[in-house]
Amino acid sequence: MSTTAGQRSRPQRPTIISVAEHAGVSKSLASRALRGEVGVSQEKRDRVMRSAKTLGYRLNSAARSLVAHDSGVLGVVLNDIGNAHHAQIVNGIEEAAREQGLRTLITHGARHAHELVHQTNTLLEMQVDGLIIASSWMPVETLTDLGQELPTVVVAHLENPPAQVDVVASDDFTGSTAAAAHLIALGRRRLAYLTRSMSATSKARWAGIHGHAHTAGIEPELLHFTSEDLAPVRDGLAERRWDGLITNNDQTAAEVLRLAHETGVEVPNELAIIGYDNTPLAQLLYPNLTSVDQPQAAMGKRALTLLLDRKTNPEASPVRDYYTPELVVRASTSA
Repeated sequence: MSTTAGQRSRPQRPTIISVAEHAGVSKSLASRALRGEVGVSQEKRDRVMRSAKTLGYRLNSAARSLVAHDSGVLGVVLNDIGNAHHAQIVNGIEEAAREQGLRTLITHGARHAHELVHQTNTLLEMQVDGLIIASSWMPVETLTDLGQELPTVVVAHLENPPAQVDVVASDDFTGSTAAAAHLIALGRRRLAYLTRSMSATSKARWAGIHGHAHTAGIEPELLHFTSEDLAPVRDGLAERRWDGLITNNDQTAAEVLRLAHETGVEVPNELAIIGYDNTPLAQLLYPNLTSVDQPQAAMGKRALTLLLDRKTNPEASPVRDYYTPELVVRASTSA
């Protein structure tokens, strides 16, 4: 809202979110520190108190005394709302939520940990009953705090998931191993894994590719490139450096296919390409894309079930559900 001449805009009152961000902690930890609860280190408690004083934050006694209640709303946090993999997960979550008469609030943080934390804090401020986080970029400390405050389920591969959250994920090591085995069975020897990030997910996939290739006497290449700079990929294609590629997702595979066409590399005769996620895009490309299938919708539904189970049984042991992916072979690896 704009202000007219002669009017003064009312200064914004600091919130628990602004205190948390100023102190560099999660909203849930800031809340516990301000309420004097146990489980917060003295160093962090002091940091939160200093931030609250600096910002002029006053704890709302009325809000502090409210009895917890169900809002019927669940928060969903994604890396990228435009990513087809995440869209399928959301479809599963929302279908299961509708069956339970629940609503969802969805936000995304674009693979930036600070933005993911900020968006999550916003959902907490809106009093959601639980969180489903489809990202492996959320800081472990934040996940621990969230799991202590409300039911939290992560739909992503985590290297060391904290005991306070439940996890639903695809077995990335097994999926990437199957992809590497397929290329090697086709006689491909110059293999590479192309990825835009080295998240826990990509690390697990690289481990599967490297491990299986190594047993076959092959040393695969790891190419980590940015979304803005495709030059390393273009150069590798122009040099005919590879005859078999596995990409971090179908979208990356689509860009590699385009670059292959531009550099005169024939797919699959000269270069076999495998994507990941088996999104609808895989069947729209030419040639159709071989891809590792993850049951994203089923994972989303399972995440919501686990969240509701955690609400009714908060002391249960943490759940670790891993789905076995399947390789769907199409024309990009077989003539």
